[in-house]
Formats: sequence, structure tokens, C-alpha cells
Amino acid sequence: MSDISLDSMLDVSLDDIADLPEFLVFPAGAYRVTINFEAKKINEHPSVEAKLKLLEVLELPAGAVPPEVGAESSVAYMMDNEFGQGNFKKLMKPLCEHHGVTNIAQAVAASQGMEVMVVTKQRQNKDKTATYLDITSLQVL
Repeated sequence: MSDISLDSMLDVSLDDIADLPEFLVFPAGAYRVTINFEAKKINEHPSVEAKLKLLEVLELPAGAVPPEVGAESSVAYMMDNEFGQGNFKKLMKPLCEHHGVTNIAQAVAASQGMEVMVVTKQRQNKDKTATYLDITSLQVL
């Protein structure tokens, strides 16, 4: 990249520059997505984040605005409580079955970038100040 001048980088049409992927909370619905996983700490809680990249909207309720192909969303599973663990187990079960493993690390590694169908819903925090995505089911395509 160092041999490219600023002038040559800027001497392009606006249409030639890639759009930034949109990050949002998908409306409740069914989607074909790619899934990736990342371990992280969220407010000192050990967590696993399931990152979704939209390939196709399969089903939406009447009146819902469909997100654009390429939009991204994610679900965080805090692994230091039974709700985070239970929801993560529910998410991972079809992936483990598909790969023929019971080890979560193996299933996560084998599932990175995999195409799946997810059914989602939205939920709000107790103060009704933030909206989050929940995956209610996952199916390997």
C-alpha cells in the first residue's frame, strides 16, 4: 500500500468505493446468513458472540422493513450465567450434530463462515432503552 499515492486513492468515483456494511438488530424473521463466532469479555462477563451477515431475507412479518443484503448483526451469550449458557447450548446443538462432534471448540471452528438459516426475535432490556437480537432457532443449510 505504501507505493500508492493519496491522489491515486482519491481519484475514483464515489460509486467505486465499497459501502460500509450496516450493523443493526434484524427484525423478527427468518434469514439465510453466514455465522462466525468470537470469544470476548463484555463488562467483565466471559462471552461468546455469534456474528451474522445477511445473505437473504426468507420471511418477515407484515410491515417489517427488510434489512439489506450484507447487513450485520450479532447475539452475545454471557457464559457466566445459566441463561447465556442455555441459549448458547440451544444455538450450538444443530451445529454440533451437523459436524458430528460434542466439543464446542470443534463445532465453533468448523462452523466459522458457515451458511445457516436463523429465526430471530427482538427483545428489550428491562429499562426498555436498548433492543437486542435473539436467535430462536438455527438450521444448517
